[in-house]
This record gives sequence, structure tokens and C-alpha cells, in this order.
Amino acid sequence: MEETIVGRSKSIEQLKKQITKAAKGTKDILIIGEPGVGKGVVARRIHSELFGSASDQHPYLSVNASVIDDRELEAVLFGFEKGVPGMPPTTKRGLFELANDGVILIEEVEDASFRNQMKILSFIQDRIAKRMGGDVGGSINTRVMLTMKKNPEELLAVHKIYEDLAAELGGFEQLQVLPLRERPEDIPVLVKHFINEITKDLGIRDVAIDINAIDVLVRHPWKENIRELKAVIDKSILFSSGGKFMLPPELTDEKTEVVKMINNVISGQEFVLDNSLDVIEKGIIERSLTRFGFNQSRAALFLGMTEQTLRYKLKRLAIPSARHRG
Repeated sequence: MEETIVGRSKSIEQLKKQITKAAKGTKDILIIGEPGVGKGVVARRIHSELFGSASDQHPYLSVNASVIDDRELEAVLFGFEKGVPGMPPTTKRGLFELANDGVILIEEVEDASFRNQMKILSFIQDRIAKRMGGDVGGSINTRVMLTMKKNPEELLAVHKIYEDLAAELGGFEQLQVLPLRERPEDIPVLVKHFINEITKDLGIRDVAIDINAIDVLVRHPWKENIRELKAVIDKSILFSSGGKFMLPPELTDEKTEVVKMINNVISGQEFVLDNSLDVIEKGIIERSLTRFGFNQSRAALFLGMTEQTLRYKLKRLAIPSARHRG
């Protein structure tokens, strides 16, 4: 299935270009980002662009180093010969072998032990996959993708990554996926995408979402990023009735000053999301500026963006940057 990178922010547009560049290149790939930002989606999109219409004929295999123990990770990646203590009494190929002529993704590689990081590094360098209990390994032609929660330099400083592996990553094509709190303009687009996706899967008609609900979602910190947002939309669809989108109780209890202010601009009417994104964004920014006496620094902090980003939005949305004096 072809993956779609959803969003309208400058960072997402840049990410799409980086994905195309990575797919056209030959380097192995490192994708950096907090948990839940969609690093796996980016990897699958690269695989899709790499092989095009023939992608189904080229394997895409993945393993998450943060959810299995050290020995199991080694067995999953490298496979094992019959008779290896603690393993089933059979021979099994590992993901490196199975990913021949395709792609292998190792997620959160910094959570692997240094021993396994060294073995992964060895594979990256020589492309030989030697099974546990085996004497020789086969040569593998595969594109290696790794994901990390932070950049290698940060992980190296806290001794979470093997030094030689960190050095090797300098030659990788590196992509960064920003957290949702740094690109709030993507949230309404993601909400619409998930609503369409979920209602289609459930075979129910679209639900209408009002400005208050959108604002609560935009203002939420989303510590688990897109993964958390998707779970909330799933839950909201279950709470919805009569074709109206209903936020789950844990979100409706949040205190959001912006909701109250936006009600004075748009009186909570239902809207077509595609035509209302700029209206939503402009209303939130205008009311935030008013609240903080047009202090751009404080407004930017309140909105969870840099002053540079705020100034860009003021220009794009034609919002006066200072209070007009009569």
C-alpha cells in the first residue's frame, strides 16, 4: 500500500523533497524524530518511490529494537542455524537475508545493545548476514534504513549509541521529522485525513467538526505525536452522533482560552475543512496577538512556534503585526 505524507507545513513540504532525493540516491538512510511522528510512514514512502510500480516485488521488512530483547533482536535480524541453544530446533533466515533486493528498516536502533549495534554496523559495512551458529554468511543486496528518536550526536553524548556506528551514520542520507507541536498547521489537515480514512473503513458518512474541536486539537501538546492524534480521532468517531464530531471527555476538560476567543470570531458553525484552514489559523493568531498586546514573542511562545514562523504566517495571512491606533 502506498503511504501518503500528510501535511501543509513548510517542514512537510521539505520532507517530501528529501524523501524523493533519498529514493533516487544510493545511500543508506537515517530517519530522526520523536516517537509517533511517523518515521515508519516515511520509510515506507521511500520504499514506494524507490521501486515504483514494482514495489510489491521488493521486500520491505522492519523490526523495532525497543520492543524486543537483545538475543531475540539478533535472531530476528540474522536468523539462526539448527541447534543454537535457546532457539527453536530448526533453521531460520533473518530479516537481512529476507530483505535481499528490497529494504530493511531497524526502528529505534539506539535501543539495541552495543553488541547488536556492532553487528548491525558490520552488516552495513560488508553486507554479509551470518546466521547465529553459522560459519559463513551470504552477501545481501538491500537498502538499510534506521530510525532514531534523537540525532546521533545527542545519543553519543549520553552513551546510547556505539561510537563507530555514530561515525558511520555520517555517510547516511538523513531525514528529520518534526514533532506536531512544531508544525501545528498540519493538525487540521491530519484530522481531516484521519476522519476520512476512519469513516471510510467503518462505512459511515462523514462527520462534521466545528471550530472549537479543531482548536482543542491544535492546542493539545501531543506528546506521542501523530500516533496519539490518530488514537484520539478513532475515539472521537466512536463518541460522535448525528454526524457531529465529538471529542473524548479527557480532551473536552482542557482549559483553552483560544476556544473562547475564537467563538467571538466564528460562532462555532460547522464548516468544510478544506476551505477553512486559513480562517482557523488566522483567527487563532489574531486572538493570540490581541491577548498579548501584539507582543510577537509572547504570542509565538503561546502558539508553540518560533517568532520567525509567526512572522511568516502574519505575512502569508495578511495579519497586521501591530495594533492600529486611531
